[in-house]
Amino acid sequence: MADTKKSAQEVKEEAAKAVETVKEEAAKVVAEAKPVVEKAKANVKSTVKTARKKAAKATVKASEKVKRVADKAVKGEAAPIVYVQYQGEEEKVEDLVAAAKASFAAEHSRTKVTELKLYIKPEERAAYYVVNDKFAGRVDF
Repeated sequence: MADTKKSAQEVKEEAAKAVETVKEEAAKVVAEAKPVVEKAKANVKSTVKTARKKAAKATVKASEKVKRVADKAVKGEAAPIVYVQYQGEEEKVEDLVAAAKASFAAEHSRTKVTELKLYIKPEERAAYYVVNDKFAGRVDF
């Protein structure tokens, strides 16, 4: 029975040595990682600062554009409302544009609409669209 206790004691000592070795290695890894973490923090701070500056510039540009549009509206230069009339029916063109964009977005949610061409065929009660010169579709009205 004495051999068994001695073996258990040896196992405990070996485990304690292993724990110390792991602690030392972990301390080395942490020490090596600290400069990398500090550099990453500095990069993040710099990136955030740059992003804030760009956001501020974009906000100024957007507010200037809103002001120009509002000034035009006040001066009476508002955008016209265009209707398509055919056989006693009528549809707003802006509603057809919105329907085309919604139809396209339902199928291609990750693609940004940079160009939209709309072809209105009242005799078919449909509008055909081409988005970004790549995608085509149809919306009924």
